Amino acid sequence: MALTGIEIFKLLPKTNCKKCGFTTCLAFAMKVAQGQAEIEQCPEASEGVIAKLKEAATPPIKGIIFGPKKIL
Repeated sequence: MALTGIEIFKLLPKTNCKKCGFTTCLAFAMKVAQGQAEIEQCPEASEGVIAKLKEAATPPIKGIIFGPKKIL
């Protein structure tokens, strides 16, 4: 299940440092939730927060490939 912008914002350091290219951490969190920014753009986010957000963004079911497997 995808996280909302507010849920992402709660995990961020809330420094409003603008190093990510956005004016506030809330604006950045909203863009991450919409898929228009990557969490790695926040230099202040801890490795734990980045891992947690990536895990939350991962689909719960892996995709299935139909047909013969191509070997390159």
